[in-house]
Amino acid sequence: MNTTTVADVQPVLSKSVLKRFTINVASLFSVHMANLLLPLLTVPYVVRIIGPERLGLLNFSTAYVAYFTLFINYGFEMAAVRAIAADRNNKELVNRVFSEVLTGKALLFGLSTLVFAGLSYYNPVFRAHLWLHVCTYLSCVGVVLFPIWLFQAMEDLGRVAIFNLGVKFLLTLSVFVLIRQPEDYIYQNLTISVAQVLVSVVALRVALRRFKVTFTLPTRAALRNRFREDSTLFFSSVMITLYAGSSVFLLGLFTTAYNVGIFSAGTRIEAITRAFVSMALNQAFFPIVANAFGKGRAEGLHIVRTTFFPLALFMVIVSVVLWLVAPVFITLLYGSKFQEAILVLRIVSLLPIMVGISNLLGLHTMLNLRMDRAFFVITACGSVIGLGLNMLCIQKSGYIGAAYAWVMAEFWITLSMYGYLRYKGIQVIQLSYLHEAIDFTKNQVAKLLGQRVQN
Repeated sequence: MNTTTVADVQPVLSKSVLKRFTINVASLFSVHMANLLLPLLTVPYVVRIIGPERLGLLNFSTAYVAYFTLFINYGFEMAAVRAIAADRNNKELVNRVFSEVLTGKALLFGLSTLVFAGLSYYNPVFRAHLWLHVCTYLSCVGVVLFPIWLFQAMEDLGRVAIFNLGVKFLLTLSVFVLIRQPEDYIYQNLTISVAQVLVSVVALRVALRRFKVTFTLPTRAALRNRFREDSTLFFSSVMITLYAGSSVFLLGLFTTAYNVGIFSAGTRIEAITRAFVSMALNQAFFPIVANAFGKGRAEGLHIVRTTFFPLALFMVIVSVVLWLVAPVFITLLYGSKFQEAILVLRIVSLLPIMVGISNLLGLHTMLNLRMDRAFFVITACGSVIGLGLNMLCIQKSGYIGAAYAWVMAEFWITLSMYGYLRYKGIQVIQLSYLHEAIDFTKNQVAKLLGQRVQN
């Protein structure tokens, strides 16, 4: 049995690493706060003008364009972070990965634009709100250019996060000027897209200058290899999006825009908390874990094991708070027309627990152990289950059914990842680590505060 102690991982989680991690968590959270939380500043104003139906159209358009965003991202970002974080001082590697990712995204953007144009124009469902979808799709330009994955791999997110927050704050406030009547709802997504493009252009320039990366057009062979290597992560992302992001899209196709509006209102605050865990916290933590696994399997697993209990406890607290504040939050932000969204929020309040644990098991453990194929199979099965449940539950119970389907699919995936790791002899969750995790957490908090742990 592995007898690695807390002291053995101190070089990996040194005071400087923890300080950098804390800054990156705050920075990433500010990025996603700009994307998810800042629009809440305008929600009480906007929804009272446009109503549930047009709010549903905005979110349906966002869900529609999300599939193109997924395609453009491919599996590039997660694979690039994993590769660079393991050897970030290798200048040749960083330049090569940077060039391949940027070129690959640009090629997929060109293909996506052709598909988007054809589908949006010739399909009557999408053509009915063509300009709304065009305004939403503009954000894909930012998806191509925004090198947040490079800042993440280098564990240097502070500057780009501050600029991102500032620009999106100003453009969010512009909604108060632009939206004066129900027909102005289209400007909500337009301002988000413009902000994303502006931030991406500046962030790319900062990355080029700060990290001294150089772009060189990759060869066809190099691009083919990049697409082939990252394909498993891409299809895994597709599967995750199909079960996690299909609810809004399917509601829009099979029910009414009103149903989409109620579901979107009920899931908004949950999405913010999930962004903190699955995007901010995990993205900042992932390069640290990847770097540890690059030094040795035991070091990486030890970090994961000692992180599980604090993360699980934090997620339970988050879920309980979401359940309790649901009536207050929905009434305060959306008003009396959205009271049905309270039950939706209480159902999906279980998601942070499962998402936090599944990310620790899947992203941090399985992917860093190069279990990419198993990760894909589990997410693919979860996607099939999620889609089936969505189709069945949405037609029977509308937005309530969509909420239950999402929770059940996420539970299956979390359980499957735990079972697979146990099958491989990797026990991430063990009560024997609880005491060690408590001591470890106290030790790291003391480091951050510049104190010594008192024995």
